[in-house]
Amino acid sequence: MTVLTYGIALIGAGVIAPTHAAAIAQLPEARLVAVCDVVEGKARALADRFGGEVETDYRRLLARPDVDVCEIVTPSGTHAELGIAAAEAGKHVIVTKPIDVSLARIDRLIETCRRHRVKLGAIHQFRSYTVYRRLKAAIDRGELGHLLLGNAFVKWYRAESYYQSADWRGTWALDGGALMNQSIHWIDVLQWLLGPVASLSAHTATLDHAIEVEDIASAALRFQNGALGVVQGATCIYKGLPTRIEVHGQRGNVVVENEQVVLWDVAGQADSAPGGEAGAGGGWASDPAAGLHTGVAAHVEQIRDVLRAIAEDREPELNGPEARKAVEIILAIYRSHREGRRVDLPLAAVQ
Repeated sequence: MTVLTYGIALIGAGVIAPTHAAAIAQLPEARLVAVCDVVEGKARALADRFGGEVETDYRRLLARPDVDVCEIVTPSGTHAELGIAAAEAGKHVIVTKPIDVSLARIDRLIETCRRHRVKLGAIHQFRSYTVYRRLKAAIDRGELGHLLLGNAFVKWYRAESYYQSADWRGTWALDGGALMNQSIHWIDVLQWLLGPVASLSAHTATLDHAIEVEDIASAALRFQNGALGVVQGATCIYKGLPTRIEVHGQRGNVVVENEQVVLWDVAGQADSAPGGEAGAGGGWASDPAAGLHTGVAAHVEQIRDVLRAIAEDREPELNGPEARKAVEIILAIYRSHREGRRVDLPLAAVQ
């Protein structure tokens, strides 16, 4: 069988870009043809390591005939704008999390990709982790019974120097706070496991950093299936604590900490804590660079699915509308705090 080879370009050469480049290198159906960054030295360092030519102007990159797919790994508030430009140039689009920080821009990106008949995929690599897939399958099979409670806790620490390392960090326009940047993966996992959120009430605050956005937030959720839940995210917790997902049903309790099962107590099954992803994510609680390499395999899987979606002319499993869901929950949390009231989802107006 002939394997199609897709030319992929990375737009952005920041902290997460090497993970994407390493994933591309493991895909026989993909080839990294170019790396683009406004800082030429950053693009060159990545290209020297993983291959590809160097560009500093994304418009010139999009004019290249050898680019079939653009992976966008720039600051969050630029994702939709660059994705729209790529789609208008006839390129397929893959966007790292969050797909953008504005629902209005996300919707324009989704529509532009549809109009130009290019595929739009997103990266939320934790959905590909074995530990969460096992839990998702158990929930879908009804093994936990009717779901009662689902919680996500991301209580991390980031030094002030982290926010001062780039002028876009900690801004509403380009980044978002502890929820949009750090907690979004586990918010995405929580809603993937328990289903859509019906309503929420929340508080956010900036207690320990000189930034525009929140460094701590707490939200109470009601899911459409009747279950309740809590989301807490922070970057100001002393030393940082492990991430934690908790799911409680009428017939079982499952707790995942740093992508390791620490409790699996389900009726009719032997009580066990059967592990999870080796070395995944533990260091992130206090170090933003720690553990980035552990997600390469999950990136490989999700990028491969987009390439197969192109070949098979179908939607990627993690497409634009899927990636939009976590952003909508976070924006609803922001709105709840801002307006001092419960917010129903879907949001009545785009943000």
